[in-house]
This record gives sequence, C-alpha cells and structure tokens, in this order.
Amino acid sequence: MTMSLKMRLGLVFSGALFLVAVAAWIYQLKEGLILTNMQNSYSWGLYISGLAFFVGNAAGGLVLTSSIYLFGVKKLKPLAKLGALTAFANVTAAMLIVLPDIGKPIRLYNMLLHPNWMSPLVWDVIVLNLYAAAAAIYLYILMLPELTGRLGWLAIRVDDPHAFSERWAKRIAPVALLFAIGIHVVTAWIFSTQGARDWWFSPVMAPDFVSVAIAVGTTVVLLAAALAYGTGEKYQEAYRALGLIIFMATCVHLFLMANDLVIHSWYGNAETHRIMDIAWGDFGPAHLFEVAAPLLGAWLLMRPQILGSLPRLLASSALLIAGVFVHRFLIMPAAYNNIPMTMTPFGLPESHWSLPIASGRFLPGMGTFLDQYAYFPSLVEVAILIGIMAYAVFLVLLAIARLPILARENQ
Repeated sequence: MTMSLKMRLGLVFSGALFLVAVAAWIYQLKEGLILTNMQNSYSWGLYISGLAFFVGNAAGGLVLTSSIYLFGVKKLKPLAKLGALTAFANVTAAMLIVLPDIGKPIRLYNMLLHPNWMSPLVWDVIVLNLYAAAAAIYLYILMLPELTGRLGWLAIRVDDPHAFSERWAKRIAPVALLFAIGIHVVTAWIFSTQGARDWWFSPVMAPDFVSVAIAVGTTVVLLAAALAYGTGEKYQEAYRALGLIIFMATCVHLFLMANDLVIHSWYGNAETHRIMDIAWGDFGPAHLFEVAAPLLGAWLLMRPQILGSLPRLLASSALLIAGVFVHRFLIMPAAYNNIPMTMTPFGLPESHWSLPIASGRFLPGMGTFLDQYAYFPSLVEVAILIGIMAYAVFLVLLAIARLPILARENQ
C-alpha cells in the first residue's frame, strides 16, 4: 500500500518529537532527576499524571473492542482493530513514561528481582505487561483473515482464517475486557491505598478511573476513526454510538467526582478544609476546566452536525481529551501539598501545623524546608511527555500504513 504525503509527514513529525524525548531522557539519565521540578515533598509529577492518562486511553480502547464481540455490536466492527491498536500504543506509552520517573532503569530490574507483593506498583507492572500482550494478541486475531500476500508470512496456518478470527475474538473478549478494567483499577489502587493522602484515600477512585478510561479511550478511537475513515454517512451510525458511550461515561465520571467531593467536605474538619483550599483555591480555574471541558466535549460528540464535520469532531475530541489530561494532572497537588505529618503548636489541641519536609535540594537564598510546593513541570519533563505522546501517534500511523488495520475499501 502506498503511503500518502499526509501519512509520511505525520510519521516524520511524530518520530522527530519522539527522538527529542529520547534525547531529553538521556540528558536526564546523565544529570539526574534534579532536572525535573519534583521535590521530596512532591515526588510524583507530570510523569505519573502521564501514566494515568495513557492507561486510561489504553483501557478504553480495549473495552470498546472487546465489547463489540462480547455483546455483538456489529455496527462498531469496522472500528475493532483501531480500538485494539490504540490500546496497544497507549499501554506501551504508559510503560515508557514510567522509566524517566524512576530515575535509573536499573531500579525496575531490582523491583523485578525483589518484588514487594504488598505494593500495588508491582501488580501494576504485571497488569501493564499482560494488557500489552492481550492487546497485541487481540489485534493479531482480528487482522488474521487479511494477513495475505506480502504479509502472509505473519499468518498462522488455519483452514478458515475468517471463522477462526471470529471464533477466537469472541472467546478472548471476556478476558480482554477483564484486563481492560483491571489495568485501571490497579492503577487507581496505587493512589487510593495511600491512607495518609486524604485526597486519594477514597474507594471512589477506582470506579472513577474506569469511567474516565471508557470516556477518553472511546474518544481516542473515535478520533482515529474519523481521521482514517472520514466523516461520511457510511460510519455515522458507529460514530453516534461512540458519542453516546462517551457522554454516558463522562456523566458517570462527573457524578463520582462530585460524590467524592461532597463526602470529603461534608464534616468540615481541618484536613478537609486544607484539601479544598488547595483544590479550589489554588487550582480553581483548572478544576473548573477539568469539569467543563469533558462535559462540553462529550455533549458535542453526540450531535450529528459535529460528527459530520471533521474539524468540529477533532476540536470536540481535543477538548474532552484536554479536560481529562488536566484531571490527571490535578490528581497530585491536593495530595502532596496537604503534608500528612502534623504537629500541635504550643500544645494547643485545636491547632495543627504541617511538619516541614526537606526539599531535597539546596539553593542559596531559599529555604531548605517547606510545607507546600508550587510544582510546575520542567522543560525536560514536558519534552519527554510530548515525545511519548508522539510515540503513540507514530505507532498508530505506522501500523495503519503497513498492516490491515482499516476496512478493505479504505486501504
């Protein structure tokens, strides 16, 4: 299949951004995590926000694909391979973004040699790898009938590839759906099992992560489908179904978020006041954006006039995805700036002061200890995150160009 000029430009641009990220990571490996703007008191930043974001994109893609075969949604079948492909691209991006966060990759090797089975992080690594394997296998099964000609060497030998593909797609669907939900539940547990962090310590976080994943992952599939297939009438029924899924999942997410905020603030204790001051005082406009942008984007994606216009569809999808990314970024501030270690000054039982924590770096003229930190990612962090986003785009474009991902009439 000949590659269009737009495809070539997309590959070159995304590949170049990924190479910039690799260079930034090598620079960080040489100089250390001091190049990031993280501190002892704020040890998770843009990289872990990126992990949650990529995992959501990945989980939603395979939830959609497995549901097509599990529930027999025939009108969405042309999008099944795209869903599996975006799931694989995003889960591998999620694994890549962890590497710069841990500083030296040898630490991952040490974790594999000496795993702490009580840590959700160990289980998250396991689930991420299993999910990547499941997405790759599912994509291969879906492509099998069309692995002919120059791609014939990739195909396993079966009597009827089409029947084999349909049969095994249905058999694997429940397992894939379980992995898709599990990957986000376990990722949410990394946050919500930290009892000292009041902002995270909530049973709502796991189901909220799943609902966000379905919303943003389905949006990514819709975005990829619109770019690949266009917005003609042929696929409008499928797009409308995706728009409804996105809107419903977004509403569930906003309900769970509101529910959690009400429960956190109901009794009005000092710890809750501190959390709400950070969340709505310091980051009020950003929190309004994380609520309004996904809701508006999801509502627009249900409207036929939006789904029938590629520029409007792209803008609405970008609005929702941007809102979800801000949501992922805002997981951190209210958790880390509400330092869990406190003391009672002068023996006053009604007063609690945060115990200052050493920042981990010394700068002349600046305090070494702090009880609040206005984190904003450094250029190195931003370059690495954008580059890994570009990697996911590059992988999707390359697969579409070289593999039978699209329906035959669009190849």
